[in-house]
Amino acid sequence: MKKIAVIGAGLSGLSVASLLKNRAEVVVFEKARGVSGRMSTRYAGPYCFDHGAQYFTVRTEAFKTFIQPLINNGIIGRWNANYVKFDGQRITERKNWLNDEPRYVGIPGMNSIAKHLSEDLNIHINTRITSLKQANSWQLIDEEDKVYDGFDWVIFTVPAPQTLALIPETFQYYTDISAVKMRACFALMLGFANPLTFKFEAAHISNADLSWLAVNSHKPGRANQFTLVVHSSEDYAETHFDDDREIMIKHLCAQTSDISGYDVSRADYKTIHRWRYANNAVRKNHPVLIDQNLNLAVCGDWCLGGRIENAFTSAYNLTNVMKESLL
Repeated sequence: MKKIAVIGAGLSGLSVASLLKNRAEVVVFEKARGVSGRMSTRYAGPYCFDHGAQYFTVRTEAFKTFIQPLINNGIIGRWNANYVKFDGQRITERKNWLNDEPRYVGIPGMNSIAKHLSEDLNIHINTRITSLKQANSWQLIDEEDKVYDGFDWVIFTVPAPQTLALIPETFQYYTDISAVKMRACFALMLGFANPLTFKFEAAHISNADLSWLAVNSHKPGRANQFTLVVHSSEDYAETHFDDDREIMIKHLCAQTSDISGYDVSRADYKTIHRWRYANNAVRKNHPVLIDQNLNLAVCGDWCLGGRIENAFTSAYNLTNVMKESLL
């Protein structure tokens, strides 16, 4: 049986491991203290925030089949939000997702999906791989110089810039990956002891320093404490990525107050998270990035446009190739 290393425990990495676990010995390496990547959930006292991916849609049969058991088990549920679009402070569209294409979330948090998928996988968390070496097989070395060896294949499922820092320049698609530029986003998290009476639960925003505003506590299975998750625009995050956190919080709170009509600066809990690699600057498809000479492969949501379903589809396409001829 082949031995495969997967770098990254977001949805792509966990999908790769789940789809190959009956064909190979798969070991997943994750630098963070838990799985989920951008499908993360943060807990702070009574408050809960999905501060990365907010929801997802299902448009392919393969993804529908993959998540159906999680829907059946209550790990994934439909979010029927009152949705609006803002142009600046002006509402240009209203919609109830109950009557529209289903939007899904993890229950009780987005990270519940990753936690479920990881239950029977071999995962090393808090393990940052810093280099690779190839002899008769691939060796992975972490930041403490611990060596993990004997791998026939290494699959990278992390953002393009992080992949580029590890993968050799001889990789067949190195130039393609180096051309991928990713942009930042800030996630502002606000918790309130007393709920606010919003007239919507989800909003996309253009022509502002915000891009998204959600009543996170409205999602199914969440705690009763009222919470908001606000995403900045990419332009704002790129320009202010290294600014003082308190200045960013104050500015994004002011923008949120202007758009929502509530003074959210009075929140009982406030914090911000910087996502360095949130979205592709240009969305370009790379269906399968696999080098059969080096036994290296790459997949991720950024390969197909950035959506949650793209993360799975990229992994699905790659593992199908590997199952057919390489394992």
